[in-house]
Amino acid sequence: MEKLQYGKVDNLVKALDYAIRNFENSNFDIESGYDIHGKDKYWNYLSNKSWSAFLAEMSKLHQAQYKDGDGGELEEKNSRYGKVPPKMASFGSSSRFIFLQSKDIPSFSFEKQFPTRVGHTANLDGYLEKESTIYCVEAKCREIYYSHKNIEVSTIYEDVYKKISGLSYDVFPIKNDIEHRKYTFKYNKNELVHFDIKQLICHFLGITADILENQRNGISIHFVYLIFNPENNTIFTEEIEKYKDKILKQYNETIDEINKFGDMKQLFRSIMKYQIENLKLPEVDYCFDFKLADQNSYRDIFA
Repeated sequence: MEKLQYGKVDNLVKALDYAIRNFENSNFDIESGYDIHGKDKYWNYLSNKSWSAFLAEMSKLHQAQYKDGDGGELEEKNSRYGKVPPKMASFGSSSRFIFLQSKDIPSFSFEKQFPTRVGHTANLDGYLEKESTIYCVEAKCREIYYSHKNIEVSTIYEDVYKKISGLSYDVFPIKNDIEHRKYTFKYNKNELVHFDIKQLICHFLGITADILENQRNGISIHFVYLIFNPENNTIFTEEIEKYKDKILKQYNETIDEINKFGDMKQLFRSIMKYQIENLKLPEVDYCFDFKLADQNSYRDIFA
């Protein structure tokens, strides 16, 4: 087992990365400390050796799916801070999280893309199709520890938002930008801070467009919202102990936001109705359900 080292820990996200790193390091043959050209190591990322081993174990098909996706998960990237490690090498990466949970599910695919026919393409973290049933998976790990209040959105979606039953929002202009505005969303009068409803609406737009354009009558849609549960598979050492309660609190607040959301079927129905009008296509018969899962319950959904 390697000696655990830490870089600067100044927020919940980095603390969560390290808590996951500590657990994996104590249970598996995994090292941390990604090194880019001899600069300071990224201790909340896999080491170069462990990252290479991770890639070597990934099938060529799954590698191709990630390379074809929009996330740039497998490559080092240039940023304003210089070159940074691949996103998926982070211990708190949601892509790595869903990959480890799903890689051996037969016919499961990653980075599934659906054109929304409204704005940008919807990029689902995971997808599985069995005859007339589809499983669409969105995974969250670090993301719920950022605020989704007052978030920037393209104005092309505003017509959609106006037609979603139960959705309300406050809008704030962005200086010198007429194509985007900032939104604070509420659903059934409950303000959404940690739950990314903007992204969920985009996903539903893509899924409904695909179903309508292909006239998939009798289709069953299981939308799975997979969130990493920090109560398990983490070790909070002295260096990050002060963040533990804050992380657990924010996780529970996110779960509470989703549970208070109400009937997800209502949201999906509103978007399906919008797309029927938008695409001028006939209705289809379908069945939809929304499943909230963590690493403890996720695999049971596919049993």
